[in-house]
Amino acid sequence: MDRDEFVFRVVTVTLAAILVSVVVVLLVGLFDPIVDNKAIFAIIGPAFQTVVGVFVGVLSTMVRRGK
Repeated sequence: MDRDEFVFRVVTVTLAAILVSVVVVLLVGLFDPIVDNKAIFAIIGPAFQTVVGVFVGVLSTMVRRGK
């Protein structure tokens, strides 16, 4: 495994873990009767979009490089 592939795998695993964490927090918040659902989407939405954008950017960079 070369250095680029190792970095790509580390970034992919890290971003996937962040996405799973965000989804779990969203689900916990949705089913908590104390928390207002509109507030959850207002807080988590931009963070989720940012992480997904980074994920797409990393994948597109690797595709362009021919990996």
